[in-house]
Amino acid sequence: MRKTSGAALLAASGLALAAALGPVGTATAASPKPAKPVNDARFGTAGSVTPTYGARTIAHWSFTYTDPTNGQSYTATMVGSDPRQGGSTTIKTEIIPLEFSFVDAGQDMSAVNALYGYTTHPQNWTADPTAGSPSDVDKTLASPMFQNKTYDADLGGDTGQYGDVFMRAQFNKIGSGYHVKIANQSVLPKQSFAVPASQGVAYQRFSGATAGIVESNWFSTKLQQLMGSLNIDATTVPIFLTHNVLLFSGHNSYTNCCILGYHGAAMPLGHGYGQANGGGNNEVQTFIYAAYTTPNTYTGFSPTTSPTRGIADIHALSHEVAEWLDDPFVNNAVQPWLTPTAPQYGCTGVLETGDPVVGVWFPLTGNPDADANHLWHPEDEVNANWFARNGTTPLGLNSWDGRYTFMGPRTTSISPAYAGFGHVAEGC
Repeated sequence: MRKTSGAALLAASGLALAAALGPVGTATAASPKPAKPVNDARFGTAGSVTPTYGARTIAHWSFTYTDPTNGQSYTATMVGSDPRQGGSTTIKTEIIPLEFSFVDAGQDMSAVNALYGYTTHPQNWTADPTAGSPSDVDKTLASPMFQNKTYDADLGGDTGQYGDVFMRAQFNKIGSGYHVKIANQSVLPKQSFAVPASQGVAYQRFSGATAGIVESNWFSTKLQQLMGSLNIDATTVPIFLTHNVLLFSGHNSYTNCCILGYHGAAMPLGHGYGQANGGGNNEVQTFIYAAYTTPNTYTGFSPTTSPTRGIADIHALSHEVAEWLDDPFVNNAVQPWLTPTAPQYGCTGVLETGDPVVGVWFPLTGNPDADANHLWHPEDEVNANWFARNGTTPLGLNSWDGRYTFMGPRTTSISPAYAGFGHVAEGC
């Protein structure tokens, strides 16, 4: 278990991509050592938060199902309202851009060079998600995360925000009045951090683009402190956005990388103190961190040659928003699952929709960035019915056409390893 924060009351699940340091796309440059598989991802949690009745937090609902393969009952809590009621929920968000300044202090990058077969170049660099026109913040707000897009017919043909469309497809509510939307209220002032040489490094990637990596515990401590100082209302979800800055785990362990984002829940510091399950009127803050990655910095733009290598633009944020929707408090246990598409997770018992298909993407038009071929790269997601093994519940865990992933046949046709998403999850 990787601890993502020093806070005992913090629960977080993250998207990690161990091969994010590797070459971009299908590079032809000589490499003495093969890169790791691009979808070699893993995540960790640190505790969980279960809001009590009357807790001040985001709108949420719960249901219980019985897994027919083991006869066990499980309870899941999700954002919004019960789909059977057909209501529309809008959750407020606030974007907090995080700027990081790195120093060249002669950090030893030999392990990275030896592993990936190319030379990195530490340098003085400032990663600012508010720079450029449009900036990462502006592009995020203009992306399918916040703006309505029409999806292809084989994805359900729905129109809406990415998360809303995913939830409607997942519960067979396409074309209904059921919605779970997000609405950004403001972009808070940029928060700047000077990264000590011992806690991070900037480097020149194979593509020529510059990126930064920061030690995950150092970052999570800063994030927790920031959440306490900003005093964001618990009914609002802060989205912490970085520019090409990812996380690694362990002092100077640059190759133990990279975490592109995570979501979690905590008692907001600065709003008092106490146990997460105390008195019934606690504030429980859910939050999201995601790295906005500029095109051609990391792997993957071809749905033909690299269908599982879509690390660009909103990919990390789409992963985290979808997982936040299905598991906002990081406490939705399921019968453990195992899949060859993500062997790095091993046997895991959490309902985290992006993890089994980490890195898999589908194109959406409208990206202003020509380097991305004017496409957005949102991630595929796994529906709740896969984790629940078609569990029995009055709710009915049925997607719009019975599929088990958002992409459906697009997922199962990627390779034999992905054919397993044509049926429910297999046990360990």
